[in-house]
Amino acid sequence: MTATAVVTDTDIFSALRGHVEGTTVLTQLIVDMTNKAMAAGMRDELIERLGVTPVVSTETRPYNLTLANLRKVYPNVNADAIPIILKLAPQYDILTKKQMAAFIATCIVESNGFNSKRESFAYTAARLRQVFSSRVRSLSEAKNLVAKGQVAVANFLYGGRYGNRSGTNDGWDYRGGGIIQNTFRSNYYILQNTTGIAFGDNPKLIEDLENAVKAAMAFWQLNGCNAKAEKINTYDDGYTLNTLTSKGIETKNYKMNYGARIVRETVNGGLNGYDDFCRTLEKCLRYL
Repeated sequence: MTATAVVTDTDIFSALRGHVEGTTVLTQLIVDMTNKAMAAGMRDELIERLGVTPVVSTETRPYNLTLANLRKVYPNVNADAIPIILKLAPQYDILTKKQMAAFIATCIVESNGFNSKRESFAYTAARLRQVFSSRVRSLSEAKNLVAKGQVAVANFLYGGRYGNRSGTNDGWDYRGGGIIQNTFRSNYYILQNTTGIAFGDNPKLIEDLENAVKAAMAFWQLNGCNAKAEKINTYDDGYTLNTLTSKGIETKNYKMNYGARIVRETVNGGLNGYDDFCRTLEKCLRYL
């Protein structure tokens, strides 16, 4: 692995502190203005203006994210996502093997290997009833919805929730997007404020691959997923998820792995697709 030059946010604020005359304390106003500038895509300009020197690390990454290795996890992976993920990961503090493995496993499950940029509602009636059983109460209701088309299905399921306005196409416009499938109007605007990319004003922007990765990483960081990933326990082989009870009894039940469970619950809002996530996570920990 070649050496890489990295400037962290801490480096930027340390340099900024040195430029504040007569004090070593940054005011909240200065901090807010700097964060806003970085979110607006001015990070490189700030680095240049402050004269921050990138720290060159000669250490190899604790993970080895390559196309060959990732294909062992998911053969049909979108190779174009890999250099973007490697470039952006340090900016969002995805640094350790567990953090990267959990992030990659999550995104593979959510976006079919970084290939699906938007959530599909092309369900059969039976599948719609199964996946959304709490909102679609009967098979006949599912059949009526499917007959109206995908837009109608999305608006029925997501309309009037989490910032989505009733009586609009917000359910469809702000359906799952990007490689982690960010969903709902309020979340798109949070991402807009965090990244400086107008996801809320123009939700189609999340379909661009680099934007999709930034949105996923911003969500991941905002929701504390890096710290949660560190709670994933494995056996001595380093990749098989630990599923012991508190009494040391093997269960082979992935729900016994606290770290994996809280990562999935944070992203999914529940444990839908949890076993698939855990199997993918074990492969990521093994091969990456």
